[in-house]
Amino acid sequence: MNDFPYPEIRSFERLQVSDGLMINSERWRLAHEYHQQRQNMQYQSLFLPGIICGLGVAPSTAPADLPAKFRDGRWVQIQPGIAIDLHGNFIVVPEPLDFRISTEAYDRNIEIVYLVLSYVDPAKLKRSVSNEVLVETFRVNEKTDLPIDTDIEICRIAIAEGDLTIQKPLDVFAPSVSQLDLRYRLQAKLRPQNVIRIACFSSEDKKEGLTKQNLKFLGKALISLAPSICLIEPIANLDINAELTLNDLHGYHLLYLTGEQVLTLNEPTQLALRSYVADGGVILVEAAIRNTKLENLLSIQQELRSASIMLNKNMSTQFNDRSNIMSDDQFSIRAELKTELDAIAIEVGSHTQDLLNSFRSRIPMETAMLAFSDLDHEHPLRSQPFLFNRLPVFTENPIQMLVGGGVITVMGNLSTVWGGQSEQELTREDIRTCQELGVNILNYAAQRYVMASAMQVNPKYVITNTQPEPEQRRITNMIDKPS
Repeated sequence: MNDFPYPEIRSFERLQVSDGLMINSERWRLAHEYHQQRQNMQYQSLFLPGIICGLGVAPSTAPADLPAKFRDGRWVQIQPGIAIDLHGNFIVVPEPLDFRISTEAYDRNIEIVYLVLSYVDPAKLKRSVSNEVLVETFRVNEKTDLPIDTDIEICRIAIAEGDLTIQKPLDVFAPSVSQLDLRYRLQAKLRPQNVIRIACFSSEDKKEGLTKQNLKFLGKALISLAPSICLIEPIANLDINAELTLNDLHGYHLLYLTGEQVLTLNEPTQLALRSYVADGGVILVEAAIRNTKLENLLSIQQELRSASIMLNKNMSTQFNDRSNIMSDDQFSIRAELKTELDAIAIEVGSHTQDLLNSFRSRIPMETAMLAFSDLDHEHPLRSQPFLFNRLPVFTENPIQMLVGGGVITVMGNLSTVWGGQSEQELTREDIRTCQELGVNILNYAAQRYVMASAMQVNPKYVITNTQPEPEQRRITNMIDKPS
């Protein structure tokens, strides 16, 4: 999803009506602009720009009345339809419109042409004749640069050097050169409640591209799993070797690092990360534990838990069917399993703390790091929007999660499951469960950032002693008391 801004925050101004008021063109214009501004702000606040209906694009033949040199295969026909732009303006194409693509490609390069619509305010057009009725209109442009925020993309075409004959694609999901590409058209929809911007640290690790791909898959899953959240693309890159400042990190809700990257952070970046977390940011650290003692311990712990659950289930079934008291052997087995679980939990905790201690001096961990199972049941990571009683269990890919304030540490390979690219065989249910956990992480980061930002004074609105105070600035409950 693109990052579409909210409307500018400013007060509405409307005409003060009283008896005897003389109506002229300026006052009439002011009265109508008030309603137009309110409507535009409503649509811009609640909806994202895009196509509402129609506006298809099809190859067409040139009009017969044009000169021969313009009657070629470069013509398309834009179908009637409706769209809404970034500022809440409606773009209406009432009838089919023929358009010729004039861009040329040179030197064997592939040129991408973007066909876009934009709103045109008729009041700002030069008119030779004064009409009582103005028809709101639009403009069709072809561009070789990426469309801007106020453009509505209806089609793009890759063209090559030489003659061009625009065609329909054989596969609409894989158009080739000279074929219409409608994959990137945005549909108008409700604005999500929260958006999240992610940045990954870049280094010489070749797995970075795979990590970003997995995060993009998680972002796509938001459309169906949690439409109230949207991932802003592209996912940014931060140089792990650069001395980053808070300004470099500000604006990202979530920063992703691997365990190896944490160990290479330089001191200025470490200081910036502390300020970043204090301002509401979240750091997600994914530490690989493949072929380590901790991975073996987590696998054993999961096997013991599964065995304990199965034993309790069998004992419950026997008790209900036979109304017997549990045998001494069953009591002994359950007690032995509990003893082993308690012992393995101590070992897991010890190895987990060793790994956390290696991170503690490099990223802000002043808040106690709690295991996922120790979080309150109403904690956002466990309950919003998806309810989790415990972490997903995979015998071949055990994971452990600890949370402390703005730091989330995942021990294991969780992100590889988001994109379905894990080395182990996973069912669709396994992938979806891990994606739901990932959605909870994104939701937690978005909520934490928004609430922390809401408790900070925006420097943009700081009023100095030399600036006059707005009339509405001082709204307090101070009342003069009688002496």
